Amino acid sequence: MKKTNRLTEKRSERKKVFLKSGAYLIVTDAEKTEKNYFEGIKNIIPDSLKNDLQIKIYSNKPLAKIIDFAAEQRNKDERFRDIWLVFDRDEVKNFDKLIEDAKESKMNVAWSNPCFEIWLMSYFQIPKNIDDSQKCCETFEKVFQENTSKKYKKSEEKIYNILCEKGNENRAIERSREKYHQARKEYSKPSKMIGCTTVYKLVEELKKKIDEE
Repeated sequence: MKKTNRLTEKRSERKKVFLKSGAYLIVTDAEKTEKNYFEGIKNIIPDSLKNDLQIKIYSNKPLAKIIDFAAEQRNKDERFRDIWLVFDRDEVKNFDKLIEDAKESKMNVAWSNPCFEIWLMSYFQIPKNIDDSQKCCETFEKVFQENTSKKYKKSEEKIYNILCEKGNENRAIERSREKYHQARKEYSKPSKMIGCTTVYKLVEELKKKIDEE
């Protein structure tokens, strides 16, 4: 039996998905995986409301400037009440400071340590404590293939749909939240919270803003 959740149920004439209020701007430094994932969420929103969820790519530039980039985008459109920056610890210098600076600029951060695949892994199991991005991706590739019978590709355009169909989004949020709060008992800096991610906060926030009628 296929698993369903509020983000993946098909729309019908009597059931439509709406963003309740405000507009979201998601800024990511990744051109493939993260972009495709959030585009998957955007695709289930009615055409009339798609402009309320914008995804901007900030790539091939110093990550330290991503806050300035997001601020420029926000200034261009006052509808954007919620700004979310999505990036990985990976080999980012001043990772913790970047997160703090974003918060001071009234922006949210959906970070992953070490990489975005740690969040994707949570759709199938509790994220592992892996501090190396390459090893994390290799581990996720195995988990993904075991659960989907497909080979994982960072360029997979339907990654969100596959994860929701073969995995469990609600459990992904629960697993990531639990691991995050466990790590918070020992560490205060995100750079020390190996195998954790706050992407679950962004996905959960989007789910709360979506209403089925």
